[in-house]
Amino acid sequence: MWALAVSPVAAASEAPLICFGNEPSWRVDRSPPDTARVSFLGEEATSYRGAGVRNEPLREEMWRGTSDAGSVLVLFLRDAACSDNMSDVTHPVIARVSLPDGRFLVGCCRVPSAAGPAAAATPIEGTSWRLAGLAGPDADAFSGSSPAAFVRFQEGRVSGFSGCNNFTGSYTVAGDRLTLGRLAGTMMACPDPAMALERAFHAALAGTVRYSVRGEELTLTGDSGAMLKFTPEPPPRLEGAVWEVTGFNNARHAVVSPAAGSRITLSFAEGTVSGDTGCNAFRASYRTDGSSIRFGPAATTRKACAEALMTQERAFLAALESALTWRVERGVLDMHRADGERALTASIKERR
Repeated sequence: MWALAVSPVAAASEAPLICFGNEPSWRVDRSPPDTARVSFLGEEATSYRGAGVRNEPLREEMWRGTSDAGSVLVLFLRDAACSDNMSDVTHPVIARVSLPDGRFLVGCCRVPSAAGPAAAATPIEGTSWRLAGLAGPDADAFSGSSPAAFVRFQEGRVSGFSGCNNFTGSYTVAGDRLTLGRLAGTMMACPDPAMALERAFHAALAGTVRYSVRGEELTLTGDSGAMLKFTPEPPPRLEGAVWEVTGFNNARHAVVSPAAGSRITLSFAEGTVSGDTGCNAFRASYRTDGSSIRFGPAATTRKACAEALMTQERAFLAALESALTWRVERGVLDMHRADGERALTASIKERR
């Protein structure tokens, strides 16, 4: 994975953070400048009040807080790419947590909203923007990449695909100016022209850029004169395809693949999802509201299978019912639970 410094915005010290990790499942809600709330799965949360000191050369902050009972919590928050080992998402901050009972935890932090309520009304938010053109010094780098490069801005978080690698980070908006914080992402190497496009894409986003939206075209213009032009991605659809599940949450904080030789499928139509669990056929109701989704209880056929497949069926249906958000990017369906953990992933097996 890689980290790209796009501007001097300090993600760890200037924005609210949600830090988390697994085994055990823990979470720290950090609300600058003086509050941190620590919780473990199934346990009551503890709040701490304190202050932090930032070491800018190391791009790290040490925050120390005390609870009402007098116990001490220490957080080390470093601006660097961090993988949660449960998804393909790379987060912008590494967290190390020293607990009062002597435990020392390591995890990642995401920024729930760096832009604030006012930015929610900006026209760039909430849309996946597909790269349609590149102008300026690196104009020759654009060749209509496949899959298409894109960017999405949502509640202070920016994410996307730049021709070869996925990326994520934070941003702020002031008027028509857009400032990106530290970006993090995957570190895959690709042949040209994908790498040439990726270099040009990130160079155009360096520093503060101006944005304008005219009709259905978004234009981002950097200080160097580089210009990125985007058009909205077609609205994602659940219907009209058979989805083959590639991973599902096993309720033990891990996303696992279907058992060897088994196939789990999903088909959506008119408020009903149906498919195969790898053992039985199933059917359940669902409803969507934008990126939100709710599933009703699933009904299945009654075939008996090997114990491993029956265990898989129970875990998969529980994961499906736990899903509360969905998105489709480059043909991959990605659903998440309320706690941010991934519920399941699926890819298009066939279109109908």
